[in-house]
Amino acid sequence: MTTIIPVDQKCSVCGYTSQQYVLGSTNSWGYPDLDLRPAPMQRDTMRTWIVECPNCGYVAGNLENESGIRIDFVKSEAYLTCDGNEFEGKLSERFYRGFMIARETNDTRACFFNLHHCAWDCDDHNDPKASEMRKMALPYLDEMIESADEEKNNLVLIKVDMLRRTEQFDTLIEEYESATLDDAKLDMILKFQIQKAQERDTACYTGEDVFGR
Repeated sequence: MTTIIPVDQKCSVCGYTSQQYVLGSTNSWGYPDLDLRPAPMQRDTMRTWIVECPNCGYVAGNLENESGIRIDFVKSEAYLTCDGNEFEGKLSERFYRGFMIARETNDTRACFFNLHHCAWDCDDHNDPKASEMRKMALPYLDEMIESADEEKNNLVLIKVDMLRRTEQFDTLIEEYESATLDDAKLDMILKFQIQKAQERDTACYTGEDVFGR
C-alpha cells in the first residue's frame, strides 16, 4: 500500500510556503527493470521524489533543504527552458532542473540520479529524449563506479542497460563480455544484457525476463 502525505514546505530559495505531497510509505510487487527502476507500486510514486516551489520554480526532494542555489539561478533562461530541452512530461522537466541544480553545486551523485529518473519519465511518455538523458548520465555514472564499493555491481548493471538502450552495443560488449560479477544472479543479468547487445536489442526488460516468474 502506498500513502502520500500533504505537508507544508518553506522554499529555501524564495521563502514561499506551499503544500507538497511526500511519500509516507509504499511497497513493490514484481521484478524491477534491469536498470533497477522499481516495480509497481513504488515506481508510481516518482512524483513525490522531487517537488517544485510554485512561486520560484526551485526543485528538490525537500524544498526546505539548503542547496546554496540563489533566486537568480532558478529565474535564468537556461533553468526555465531546461537548457533548451522540450520534454513531453512535466516530471521530466523537474528532474532535469534537479540535474541542473546538482551540476551547479558539483554533486555528481545527484547529477546522475536526476538524469536517470528524467529518462524514466521520458520512457513513460514515449519521449525520444530518454536516450539523450541516458547518454548524459553515463559520465557521472562512470565517476560513481570508479569510487564505488558495496554498490558497484548495481551501478555496473545500470551502466550496461544504459549502453544497450542508447545503442552503444559494441562498447558494452567490448567492456563487459569477459567480465564476471561475484553474485550469481547479478552475473546472469550481465550475461543477458550482453546477449541482447549482440542482438542489437534496445528494449526495456525486467528481472522476470532473466529469471522467469
